[in-house]
Amino acid sequence: MPKRKKMHWSENLEEAGVRIRIYERPTSSSVWYCIVTEEGRKVRKSLQTGDRTLAKDRAKAIAREVARAHLTGEDLRRGITLGQVFTAYRRYHLPTLTETRQREAEARIAMFTEAWGSDLNVADVGAARVKSYCRKRRLMEIVAPGLRPDAEGKRRRGYRKPEPVRDGGLDAEFRWLNSVFNFACDFAVEGRSLLSKNPLPTPARRRAIGWPTEKNPRRPIASHQRFTRTMEHVGAVDAHGRLGCILALARWTGRRESAICAIRASDLLLSEERIGVALAEAGMDERLVQYMPHGAIRWAAESDKQGFLFVSPINGDARRALGAYLRQNPRMGGVPLFPAPRDPSRSIGRDTAATWLVRAERLAKLPKLKAGVFHPYRRLWATERKHLPDVDVAAAGGWKDTQALRLSYQQANPEGVLMAVNGS
Repeated sequence: MPKRKKMHWSENLEEAGVRIRIYERPTSSSVWYCIVTEEGRKVRKSLQTGDRTLAKDRAKAIAREVARAHLTGEDLRRGITLGQVFTAYRRYHLPTLTETRQREAEARIAMFTEAWGSDLNVADVGAARVKSYCRKRRLMEIVAPGLRPDAEGKRRRGYRKPEPVRDGGLDAEFRWLNSVFNFACDFAVEGRSLLSKNPLPTPARRRAIGWPTEKNPRRPIASHQRFTRTMEHVGAVDAHGRLGCILALARWTGRRESAICAIRASDLLLSEERIGVALAEAGMDERLVQYMPHGAIRWAAESDKQGFLFVSPINGDARRALGAYLRQNPRMGGVPLFPAPRDPSRSIGRDTAATWLVRAERLAKLPKLKAGVFHPYRRLWATERKHLPDVDVAAAGGWKDTQALRLSYQQANPEGVLMAVNGS
């Protein structure tokens, strides 16, 4: 019986706190192997090379992977799980979002976890699971936590009856999940990305895995007549004048209701001196004060959807609405301009303002605009200014660029359509 050949060479290394031994097997045609301890057991791995220097580098990379897995709780045999990605997202990214965005993110985390389970290997996210999630959402087998009654079947405060989700809603949910996976790809642990690859496809390949997009988006637009009729009843809903001023600012500034609700008294710039100081603090040209004859509003970055700071002029209608409100509710300093009903130290919530507006529209005997409360007034404001340069309208209304303004807000008007049909 022939005598077994001994190992040619071996070496013990330590990398990232992990001990690893590399060696050359006598019967492997000079291919190097390593032995590393994972979860208390020794595992042998081929380094796929016969070069000693390259073998050392690859062995050290494996050691770093083991160290990273120890920190994140990753099972190296299964890869990163959905629960681990959501845990990192909650800890490191969620605190940077506004309260509203945090609530939306938590609701989506709950829905994707309910649909796929926290132990799902992220690499296994594919067409079958995407289509399964869409089916469950459309059949309302999975609904957002805020739309569920409590354990006793009672409707909690803020509960809304769930409706079948549209393709646009599913599109938004998968866009959010895509951003979470991108976060995980950029988030490094011990010098390596938490997630090596985003399993969701590029926009060009979304249809291949069943990622839906809205073919008929609902973007209702309000009318000025609707505004005037609603204003006749805002006092019956809110005697303090908050709703009336918020609606007037939505009509005359074109801003989002969340930004309007978050205005503080110190953000009102109703004198040349205050405007000049605000422009200087924002790093803007102080001479712009001559283009703000009715005053201006500082739209704080914290309340802007995209985190941008604006100092924008207001027109005479907005100035008159603010003057009437301030005569009834004098405010100064950093206090909320529109305090919440139950806690005056905090700004009124957008949900409360929306509920009040729907109530005022009901008193005015106006039909509810499907999929819109305050936002239809933002579209009205933008559409009325189609004849003006897009860059100017975007700057005045708080859009980062003109693409969203033109595609999602400015709409065709009947007169223009008729002129196009007639060729005049």
